[in-house]
Amino acid sequence: MDIIRYSLEKPVSVTVGVILVVLFGIIGLKALPVQLTPDVETPQITVNTSWGGATPYEVEKEIIEQQEEVLKGLQGLTKMESASYNSFGELTLSFEIDTDIDDALLRVSNKLNEVSNYPETANRPVIEAAGAQSSPVIWMVLRPKPENTEHINTYRTFFEDTVRQHLERVPGVGSLFIFGGTENQMEIIVDPQEMARFDVSINQIVRAVQNANTNISAGVLGIEKKNYRIRTVSQFQTPEEVFEVVLADDGIHRVYLRDVADVRAGHKKEDVSVLHNGEQVIVIGVRREQGANVLDMSDRLEQVVNNLNATLLEQNGL
Repeated sequence: MDIIRYSLEKPVSVTVGVILVVLFGIIGLKALPVQLTPDVETPQITVNTSWGGATPYEVEKEIIEQQEEVLKGLQGLTKMESASYNSFGELTLSFEIDTDIDDALLRVSNKLNEVSNYPETANRPVIEAAGAQSSPVIWMVLRPKPENTEHINTYRTFFEDTVRQHLERVPGVGSLFIFGGTENQMEIIVDPQEMARFDVSINQIVRAVQNANTNISAGVLGIEKKNYRIRTVSQFQTPEEVFEVVLADDGIHRVYLRDVADVRAGHKKEDVSVLHNGEQVIVIGVRREQGANVLDMSDRLEQVVNNLNATLLEQNGL
């Protein structure tokens, strides 16, 4: 076919064709993801496990090695790296470039369920769809307003329970990197002299508090045509409830926790301090999810942060 002759004889058809090509080109250009650098990152998943008071050697032997044993057979896994620290263990899994990260997350979670004998005081592992070594693309700081006299360290639990979920829900956010602040905790301050007078040991206090601070399900009680679910609710809600824990009972006299200790609401010991312009703050770093568009994620996150500043944070003097 002679293209030149056809174009001269069918000018309307050629014009419509050119318009369609330009139109679809503009639509494709607007839909094209734009980033500062091409997305060629290796899909990575990080497994974090905390065990308070444990040494790096204990974390490696009791947690990391067991996790490595069940995860080494994952489909598409190309590299597995681990690091052990005081009270903390980290496992980074790298997958083939074309691996679906959501499918890999599901398989990692299922495999980790095969590890049943974690240390009693260790927390369950936390899985994140961002590599441990990937740098945050957005940094934010949380600080109190000038009229707020509360120290910023007391707001760590508030952030974890109330604010964090709003940031993690933003499409494209892989994980958050938090520095600063101390979480709330119930503190028991024992009196050595009173412990000696009542012949009570530290281990005895620890066991009594652990046993008392537990909700227990006792099963189902069937009466006629109805079933009643029976459970004891005894987890502590206030310091006053902790005072009533029984440490010893010889049938005549009882020794309560209030006899040998004081209980108060406090905060964990500060091990990290972050300053911004000479003011102590809580720092939040945002890691993007594998394959997410940085610009789109930044726009969505900015909207959420502005809404938090105008509502939830404003109400709490932050």
